[in-house]
Amino acid sequence: MTGIFRLIRVPDLASILNATLGFGSILASSEGRYALSAALILLAMAADGLDGFLARRLGDGPLGTQIDSLADVISFGAAPAYLAWAVFGSDFGSAFSILGAFYIACGILRLARFNVENKGGEFQGMPIPGAGAIVSVSVLLEGPLLTALLMGSISLLMITTIPYPKLRDPRLVLPVLALGAAAAAAWHGGEIELSAGVVFLALIGYLISPVVIEVCRRRGRLPPSRRG
Repeated sequence: MTGIFRLIRVPDLASILNATLGFGSILASSEGRYALSAALILLAMAADGLDGFLARRLGDGPLGTQIDSLADVISFGAAPAYLAWAVFGSDFGSAFSILGAFYIACGILRLARFNVENKGGEFQGMPIPGAGAIVSVSVLLEGPLLTALLMGSISLLMITTIPYPKLRDPRLVLPVLALGAAAAAAWHGGEIELSAGVVFLALIGYLISPVVIEVCRRRGRLPPSRRG
């Protein structure tokens, strides 16, 4: 048993935290604590980002890619799909069961492709952490049609080759912290929908970012794409 622990590196601990938060989200959904469930998915997204940061600084271990992907399936595949079904499934029959299964399948395909593709300057297709975050936050806005449309469209976006940027620019740290502080303040004040709305708008900005980037490239304001 000690053999496998020798293969674990510090970044892998962040991935395991990611998976633990995803499991906690599923438990929260099963107990009807939907806001907490969505919040845990967002925290799992932060843990996933920490994993990537640590891997770039400290180096990745032999199990790193596999642990990261397995954690992502739990936190950004199963957890958001279960949350959507738990909230809306009783009123919309099997629709959210089918959507959830399709969403998870596309997420698995997205992760599998990422594990074997050549890594470049951009992602191919919508990354599953962003997809899971959008789906989970949309549930808190209490719009089943909105969530259903997002689950269907994001599932397809995950398996496309549309380039999505890797958000590693240090200049983004302060805006992200400011956004998190605003959302946390609204949450603390009992304004769950307002908090979800703030995060949702930011995530939608990332969802449509390929369009913005392509427009800028055509106007010569950005260099050509390097897909990965």
